[in-house]
Amino acid sequence: MSNVVIVGAGFAGLAAARVLAPQHTVIVVDKGRGVGGRAATRRIDDATLDHGAQFITTHTAEFAEEVEHWATAGVVTPWFHGQVGPHGVTNPDGHVRYRGTPTMNSIPRHLARGLDVRTETTVTALRVEHGRWLVQFDNEVLTADAVILTSPVPQSLALLDAGGVDLADDDRVALETVRYDPCIAVLAVFGGPVELPEPGALRLTDSPIDWMAEHVRKGVSARPAVTFHTTASFSEQHWDDPHDDIAAAVLGAAPFLDGHTAVATQVHRWRYARPSVLHPAPCLHATNLPPLLFAGDAFDGAKVEGAFLSGRRAAEQMLALI
Repeated sequence: MSNVVIVGAGFAGLAAARVLAPQHTVIVVDKGRGVGGRAATRRIDDATLDHGAQFITTHTAEFAEEVEHWATAGVVTPWFHGQVGPHGVTNPDGHVRYRGTPTMNSIPRHLARGLDVRTETTVTALRVEHGRWLVQFDNEVLTADAVILTSPVPQSLALLDAGGVDLADDDRVALETVRYDPCIAVLAVFGGPVELPEPGALRLTDSPIDWMAEHVRKGVSARPAVTFHTTASFSEQHWDDPHDDIAAAVLGAAPFLDGHTAVATQVHRWRYARPSVLHPAPCLHATNLPPLLFAGDAFDGAKVEGAFLSGRRAAEQMLALI
């Protein structure tokens, strides 16, 4: 049995681990406090908000089957059909949008069951020694036969650079081509109901706000609370602004608040929120090195479906390598 270390406990990393674990010793590490990556949930007093990924769609039979398993397990349920615009649902006959139950983070926590997942564990460097990988942490080193990197590509490259690992020129060029857009999430709790059109979510245009969702209507929160996602341009322009200034700008631009004043706000910055230039394959196998694969939502298909299937493809390729 080979030792495989997977960096990143989001959908890609957990999908890869579930394929590999029956046959190999697999350790998943993540610097975050919990699993899920951008499938993140936060609590502010008695309010609960999904502040990263907001829903899941299925476009392939393979992923649709997986989501059916999650529905049977009780960790997803349909939220609405179609798309939303500035005034609510615009196409009620479109794809089902699934939400996590009770929250989006419930799905990765379900996937992590039975796996060796170590959170709050930061990898500082990857090195090669005697044909194997040395995975360096602050106070520990793990030796691995193979590594899968599912963290955002710039972070993965930084780990290799820190360990003095030389990627093949073609591999580095391909990876450095990947681009991400940032997103600032503003989380706001209100003292009274916030009435958004059905289904309780909007996708705005001509606004610094790209998306907003009210979490009582979504079925997530016991108290009125709204997640706002800002556009890439607003996020880039205001990335370093003070939290209070960002919150004020976003709340000031929000429709349907009807004079409601937020009683609590928080700001979260997603540096690598949305892949804008993707690698064309589901994963990348690094040449001339011990088994090393890159995967994630920046490979072949963005969003949760793309991340999950990328992780699964990487694991299948790793099985052939080791």
